[in-house]
Amino acid sequence: PSVLAPLQLAVTLSPYTSISSPLFLRTLQDGHAATYWLSLQPRIGDSPIPLLTTWKGQLCARLNVTSEAALSWYLARARRLQQALGATYMVFEGAEGNAFLEQAVPPPAELEGDRYTRVLAEALATLGNATIISAGARSSHLPLFIQMSPLRSDWSHAGLKGVIPSVLHYSLLGYNFFIPDAVGGSLAGDTPEDMELYVRWLQIVTFLPVMAFSTPPWLCCDAWVLNLTHRCIQRHRDFVVPLLIKYSSEWLSSGYPIFRPAWWLSPMDPAAFTIEDEFLIGDEVLVAPVTDKGQRWRDIYLPGEGHLWMDTNTAHVFDGGTILRNYSAGLAEVPVFVK
Repeated sequence: PSVLAPLQLAVTLSPYTSISSPLFLRTLQDGHAATYWLSLQPRIGDSPIPLLTTWKGQLCARLNVTSEAALSWYLARARRLQQALGATYMVFEGAEGNAFLEQAVPPPAELEGDRYTRVLAEALATLGNATIISAGARSSHLPLFIQMSPLRSDWSHAGLKGVIPSVLHYSLLGYNFFIPDAVGGSLAGDTPEDMELYVRWLQIVTFLPVMAFSTPPWLCCDAWVLNLTHRCIQRHRDFVVPLLIKYSSEWLSSGYPIFRPAWWLSPMDPAAFTIEDEFLIGDEVLVAPVTDKGQRWRDIYLPGEGHLWMDTNTAHVFDGGTILRNYSAGLAEVPVFVK
């Protein structure tokens, strides 16, 4: 119960419907297909034909975001579903791409380029600030979470090593409120079997905006990991969330990202530009997780010459602009420094 209590339900939707679904067939029969779904412009005297595309291997029609009636209808259905299921988060995937250009059809002016993604994001923002989208385009000002790409359940750059570079990429683009892939990775859809990978992944997401789980620790790991998960959730709530709130204000006033690379504090040090496995929260917290299997130590670059950094685990203080060689990072700990 102590771990379950803070967990909240997310429901995933998309702007697609299968052409074999009763919903799509009903709009065809009612003559509303062109209102609700993106359609090809008819020749004179003909009826509009829904533009068919594929989504997750099925032939589908896509929501017509240029129609107020379609958007209102879609948002009302989403709200009803959220209420019926008691879901905290609503995830909307499949907003990216241009269905017209994918089929070499010139899009209408209102849907040129990435406008579909932008218009849908603006509409979804009306559902509340626990709404998640999988793609953003000129929408970083909206109160939405961005779902980061799914990752493999392994130690590669397509898995765990890809988390921190993605965090810095999203944040520097202005998307500070992202949701990393579920602890342990989700691309294969399998239950993560590597307990060490699960723990190291958990330690990184503790310091990110949202901790997401598709596999709870009691399904893949032992009681020790379950207790660690509980401690990480508590640390996220007590230590990380106040930092995010603090640096959100700075982001709004100055445009500075919340999550920053090491070179942010050491812009003249070439070594800082090679660091891809550390990140800063604002200018005051440095997180240096382990991303290699079997390692219980790592080199840590402390940015900002002239600054002092304190290890939150040991209270030892070190100079900025230096590298700590073979620094201890046991399986139960993640090196975190405060300036």
